[in-house]
Amino acid sequence: MSHGLRVAFLRMGPHPIPNRLLPPELATALGGARLDVFDVEAAARRDLLTLLVNPLFLIAEHGPSLARGRIRPWRAFFTTTWMFRRMSRLARRFVERGGYDVSFQIQSLFDAGADGTPHFVYTDHTHLANLAYPDFDRRTLRGERWIALERRLYARAAVVFTRSRHVSRSLVAQYERPPERVVCVGAGSNARVCEEEATERRSGPPRILFIGVDWKRKGGPELAEAFSRLRGRHPEARLTIVGCRPRIDLPNVDVVGYCPVESVHVHYQRAAVFCLPVHREPFGIAFVEALHHGLPIVSTRVGAIPDLVQHGSNGFLIEVGDVDELAATLDRLLSDPETRRKMGDRSRERARDYTWPRVARKMADAVLEHLPEWKQPADVSC
Repeated sequence: MSHGLRVAFLRMGPHPIPNRLLPPELATALGGARLDVFDVEAAARRDLLTLLVNPLFLIAEHGPSLARGRIRPWRAFFTTTWMFRRMSRLARRFVERGGYDVSFQIQSLFDAGADGTPHFVYTDHTHLANLAYPDFDRRTLRGERWIALERRLYARAAVVFTRSRHVSRSLVAQYERPPERVVCVGAGSNARVCEEEATERRSGPPRILFIGVDWKRKGGPELAEAFSRLRGRHPEARLTIVGCRPRIDLPNVDVVGYCPVESVHVHYQRAAVFCLPVHREPFGIAFVEALHHGLPIVSTRVGAIPDLVQHGSNGFLIEVGDVDELAATLDRLLSDPETRRKMGDRSRERARDYTWPRVARKMADAVLEHLPEWKQPADVSC
């Protein structure tokens, strides 16, 4: 039965993919609620005042970092204090004019919280959580005014949903949010998963799979060096690189580059090991996809990765930048198909907690706890 809820869902465009996958699942989990999507980024791009004023703040707040290549232009443009306030105004106007029962935003680059409307936030990061990464460039830390706006966003929210425990800890410790108003719900897979395919035995030479757009931040150079050291003991092994096109002069390396999400499952199915020795990673949907495809995972002890990879159970966690440990770990897995199989089975078990319907159900339960007048009584059967 429909709860009759009217929900405003605010996002920064249809990308990344969770911005598209979550709304219908959330509407279903809320009992068939009417959910209207508003693209804040698109509205800002059409806004004449944004085009006239924001460049001045862009230069003042990000000029040096842009000039030195420390921040990407898109990220800089949408993370000025003026843009935060402007997008917040556009978002609140949408919520207020629609008379919604609930507002919900994904990502935290604006504040859609309107007076009188319970507001919920789903985020994969906080800005101050970056301070926990060993190679974070503190020169790129945003100013106090921007962080104050972010603090206000979290303070106004009825609940902040996170993808991982390290972001939940950041909200409590660095943003002083009450633990009961922070709920970790995880995330789902973007890639298609077929259970029959996922359980097929992988034939041919063992393949190590890397999937990521940012070769350096995702630990690609360390992986390439570790793979080169494996040639003597595993001459048949292959490395597949998806998402980027680094220049690598090594045998048995397949550089795929960009791959549409509709086809990326093929590479998971062919792989024996998923390896992404990241330096910084707020969450990493690719890890969830590796879980669903039953792969042992090799990564680092940063961000959300310890939530997804239990060391020694469904994979191994190493220290950032440790090529010796990375090579030894990959050698161990390539030498032991039975360990790969057992770890892959455990990955598939962990994947049950990481689906978009399950994420949406957790969110809906928390939303309805804050809206008792909409909560349906439990179905009691004799």
